[in-house]
Amino acid sequence: MAETDNRDLLAAMAAELADIRAEIEAAGGLVSELLRQLPAETRLSYLTRSQSFDVLSQRIEALAGLAQAVADEQPMDTALAALPLAEMAERMQETAHRARPAATPADDPDAADPDAPPAGVLQLF
Repeated sequence: MAETDNRDLLAAMAAELADIRAEIEAAGGLVSELLRQLPAETRLSYLTRSQSFDVLSQRIEALAGLAQAVADEQPMDTALAALPLAEMAERMQETAHRARPAATPADDPDAADPDAPPAGVLQLF
């Protein structure tokens, strides 16, 4: 699959996730309406559990943003740093770092040049 196809797929996934988020919010709104009809003494326990709709919505929104950022070719570290949910960002960063191939000295601009003198040694002419 070409790189453009991957970006298109990620953008489509971001749009789907945004649609799912809207549906979760609508379902959460319906549950809130139903909860208002319960007696006050039972409403609190259900209200607390119904807040999971909000958490799901936030998680879906964060994933949609991440998928769109990757589709827009943002650097992975930048895209992950923009995740608004810290726990999710940590999980995604761990996954992204495990998926990266180990840098070889030729690929790593910060890697020491094997022909260079040791650090701290001054060479004159």
